[in-house]
Amino acid sequence: MANINADFKKLEKMTGRREEEIIDCLTKIGMPVEEEEGEVVVEITPNRPDLFCIEGIARAVIAYYDKKIPEYTSEKSEYSMEVSKETRKVRPEVSAAVVKDLEIDEGLLEDLMQMQEKLHQTIGRKRKKVAVGIHNLDNISGKLEYVIATGEKMVPLETEEEMGIREVLKKHPKGRAYSHLVPEGKAVLIKDEKGVVSFPPVINSERTRVTEKTRNLLIEATGTSRETVRKTVNIIATALAERGGKLFQVKIDGETHPDFTEKKIPVNMEKAGAVLGIGLDMESGKACLQKMGVVVEEEHALVPPYRADIISFTDIIEDIAIGYGYENLEPTLPQLTTTGKENRKLEPLHDAMTGMEFLEVKNYFLTNPKKLWKVGKDKGAVAIENSASEEFTHLRTTLISGVMECFATNKMKGLPQKIYECGKIYKEGEKESLCFAIIEDGASLTTLQPFLQTLARWIGKKLELKAGEGTCFIEGRCAEVFLDGKRAGIIGSVHPEILKRYGLEYPVAVCELDVRKLVE
Repeated sequence: MANINADFKKLEKMTGRREEEIIDCLTKIGMPVEEEEGEVVVEITPNRPDLFCIEGIARAVIAYYDKKIPEYTSEKSEYSMEVSKETRKVRPEVSAAVVKDLEIDEGLLEDLMQMQEKLHQTIGRKRKKVAVGIHNLDNISGKLEYVIATGEKMVPLETEEEMGIREVLKKHPKGRAYSHLVPEGKAVLIKDEKGVVSFPPVINSERTRVTEKTRNLLIEATGTSRETVRKTVNIIATALAERGGKLFQVKIDGETHPDFTEKKIPVNMEKAGAVLGIGLDMESGKACLQKMGVVVEEEHALVPPYRADIISFTDIIEDIAIGYGYENLEPTLPQLTTTGKENRKLEPLHDAMTGMEFLEVKNYFLTNPKKLWKVGKDKGAVAIENSASEEFTHLRTTLISGVMECFATNKMKGLPQKIYECGKIYKEGEKESLCFAIIEDGASLTTLQPFLQTLARWIGKKLELKAGEGTCFIEGRCAEVFLDGKRAGIIGSVHPEILKRYGLEYPVAVCELDVRKLVE
């Protein structure tokens, strides 16, 4: 959640609504409110960055009560920016807008800084995905260029010393904080005829500092996501338009920015009503969406240019629900064809492991070859066709990789650590597997063996170990596990090379068993 400080008196003046009405509206649209010394602190969910400013909050309140939805336009201008091909390979996306005739006071400056910082921390992913620069337009001369740095110098914001780009990264506090986002030898700059205007995503130039005397602004945003960069500029530009600013276009490689085109999403009110469990026709659905600042025309929802959270019809349904009022929805039991119940076959296994003070973990069923390779289990892994992420491309063939990842994540939490997981793997078909492990100084097969013996006694099985080998174990310190004469799994000491792949400095012993052999 992002906490936004907003002056109550300003909100009342901007919306024409009383304090109680404003709080009620924000609460109903999912933004809890607290009062602190005459200011309202609004907790904004990161998916509504258009509410990271008092203008956005006021706009939402007006739409909710009065169903008034503003339209934004920008005028043509002579402002332009050229982007080099090399820059497109490093930090590829850029957008910009010009805002003129603003009356800037201390309050607006504080609001601007707050909005910029919240955008950086949330949808900007701490400036990696998007970084914003706001500049005094009157101190910018000629055409802008977005280029790779080639030895330029600049006076960074809040300093008087001229520095090279390397010096900025070493000396300036912002340079040190964000140097990890600047590839070696690939710093990007926004320049004009006088020199450096901005060093994204690190710092602006002192020359273009915004003060209370500033009347005209250049807003620029750079990053890696085309959609997010453009929405970010739209959010700031439309907020300043609410403050009386006049919006002007910037041509970037011949393309017009900002783009206030409304995204059109087909709506099916009958389907939306079925999802929400309410009777919903087109008119009542329109009324709900208007309260959320969304207009419906010809069975299409027109998404405002500052709403970064609406991507599909699912998001439209959510807005309908909020506009209708969650408090007005009547809860009902879903019509399911099956009824859930406990898997009592696995209960003795969980009882045994927790009784031996092992902590249960749950990892994803999907993984990738790199993670499986770390424990030598990448061969034969089944790939999925419609993977949406490089992180999850294959079905896991073992639980050992997930358990080792848990140890790596928690290596600073103290020793010993004992964890277990019971879950599905896919190896020549889907199987249920139990994996338990221990990390501590001196951990080995003989350290883990007593826990295996206790488990066997608990479930009433005769245990036998035979010499074995495995891809992730030390040779000679690994054994095959037999229960009632049937091979059930493997136990052993993890190889130092495997430990090194996970950055672990202490030995690990692990056992993985076929659940069918444990419960049959």
